[in-house]
Amino acid sequence: MEPDVLFVYGSLLPGLPLHPLLASAVPLGPGQIPGRLYDLGDYPGAVTTPHGRVHGEAYRLRDPGLLRRLDDEEGYDPADEAGSLYVRRRVPVTLADGRVIAAWAYLYAGPLAQAVPIPSGDWRRHLADRRTSPNPRAQRRQA
Repeated sequence: MEPDVLFVYGSLLPGLPLHPLLASAVPLGPGQIPGRLYDLGDYPGAVTTPHGRVHGEAYRLRDPGLLRRLDDEEGYDPADEAGSLYVRRRVPVTLADGRVIAAWAYLYAGPLAQAVPIPSGDWRRHLADRRTSPNPRAQRRQA
């Protein structure tokens, strides 16, 4: 059986708070998935759509128990998807070299009414912009 691949786009990215959870994973490099990214305050949420791109990174998981631990961290309960903040789904990831691979991703399953769209689809870039932006809406999300 081939090891699982995980696509990350938010708090699990290098340099961000949850990245240490991926210490045993093998980086496959940057990639993107079809979808839209939203600022939910302290973290992002991606939803799949044929329009737009969400930028992130892909990792090959060597630890078979890691997905279950990440499920807990991401608020995903496979037995109660309706009550989960995120759902884990297989998505097509286009890697920087053009290859397309299947990977797991945690997709936002909550309401989007208060979510702020991130046009770039890039959480790290958005965080940098948010820190330097005079935009009151962006500043409000920092608080």
